[in-house]
Amino acid sequence: MVSVLLSALATAFSMPGMLWGGVIWIALIPFLLDLEKGGLWKGTFKAFLYAYTYLMICHFWVLPVLSINVPEVLSSFPSFVGVLSFFLMGILMSFPFLGFGFLYKLYAHKFSESMLLSALFTASLFTLFDWLRSLGQLGFTGGSLADAFVNQKGLLQLSSFGGPYLLVFLVVFVNAMLVYAIKRKRKQKITFILATLSVIFALNMLVENFLPVPIENPMYDKKIVAIQTNIPQSLKYNESPMEVYSIIEKALKEIPEGDFAVLPEASFLYDIRNSFIGDKLQEISKERNLTMLIGFPAYENGQRYNQLRLLGSDGFSNEFYAKMKPTPFAEFLPYPKLFGMFKFMRFLDFFSPGEVPIVFEVGNQRIGSQICFDSYYPEVTRDLVNAGSYVILISTNDGWFNFQTGLVQHLSKAILRAVENRRYVIQVSNTGISAVVDPFGRIIKRLPTSSEWQAEYIIGDFHYLPRADRSFYTEYGDWFVYVLIAIVFFMILAGVFL
Repeated sequence: MVSVLLSALATAFSMPGMLWGGVIWIALIPFLLDLEKGGLWKGTFKAFLYAYTYLMICHFWVLPVLSINVPEVLSSFPSFVGVLSFFLMGILMSFPFLGFGFLYKLYAHKFSESMLLSALFTASLFTLFDWLRSLGQLGFTGGSLADAFVNQKGLLQLSSFGGPYLLVFLVVFVNAMLVYAIKRKRKQKITFILATLSVIFALNMLVENFLPVPIENPMYDKKIVAIQTNIPQSLKYNESPMEVYSIIEKALKEIPEGDFAVLPEASFLYDIRNSFIGDKLQEISKERNLTMLIGFPAYENGQRYNQLRLLGSDGFSNEFYAKMKPTPFAEFLPYPKLFGMFKFMRFLDFFSPGEVPIVFEVGNQRIGSQICFDSYYPEVTRDLVNAGSYVILISTNDGWFNFQTGLVQHLSKAILRAVENRRYVIQVSNTGISAVVDPFGRIIKRLPTSSEWQAEYIIGDFHYLPRADRSFYTEYGDWFVYVLIAIVFFMILAGVFL
């Protein structure tokens, strides 16, 4: 079990905001070596323990959010519920890996004589169950092995072809090959491991050095201006909304006339369309010829949404983007018949998920926006690009996070989505990280992260050339997953008769 925990620790340290992504190329070796020992049920448990441990470590920043920050702001959410929720979250995220351990123990030994077949079966099976944990109302992609590529920009470019699961497959395939070498090529194992890692890092550097440079387009008709409000959660939830408005008003009056201002998720906690604040914002829009994208909850057709809506000189648009992937328990109750007793855990209110991708046309820009953890799901961004988006905006409220690690991990998803779809991605956050990512995953502008819980604001403008083309992954989605399903099916079928 020590080997399993060592692998879990190494995997967690390879995640964004932790240590170094390059660790991932050897992180699984102790786990895979130990997985071959023991019987079926012990091996199944080892797979779960590995996943549970590494996912809990790399998401450590969620614990103080649930047990300290949220209870301080929302008295209806006790600290002990936050602690319980954190450990339950780990179980839900890790549960699919029981399937990996079970099938691995049943069939992996059938292919143990061949390096290629052994690595192919292990990588395909692992990646398939990693994909399964993203499905359903409780699906989540945090801690994906693909996240380790955000600072390996050369190899990251493969995601524009096969998406994040191609990257996961490559990681497990390489680890499984090295495990085979350790077991079978005892005399040459060190040479083989060093040669393999040298090729990987050299290839990454080679591709990275030949990536195109970002193209600026300062003549674009409207610059996108991010307003990082730096408003503490305690002020937003417990003080008068006029306090929040006064901060936003000051920022809006500093923006050059005619630009496009983007505010963070849930800038206001109620529907401001027919309110004093809504009227004041419309006055500013008219006076300064500003278009704004503002987040606030709203009822539409009997449904309540966490949404973003345009405000121009003619008032609020009837068109809005609703968060496609509300956060389980905090924003919606998954599987109510099973989890009905947990409805008290909601933060502000329960929301309905958005049903269709919405592209906002601002001047000659076509902007696809999404909210908060929508960026964790590749299909949300793909749908926006396929609907005609040239630029992707992520409006989020990361003011709950005390640790920089949580902010970095959230931004890492913007990096993955940018490369997968070859789009500029702009993330606008309440306290940070607000940044623009180019279509090759490079952060080309970033606003300072708020270091203190105080009300202030930071403005950043972005004017980079949008793209209208579509990547192979944008066009065909998770095609690679279906290839893996076929591989696993036929290899298990062959294993039954071997």
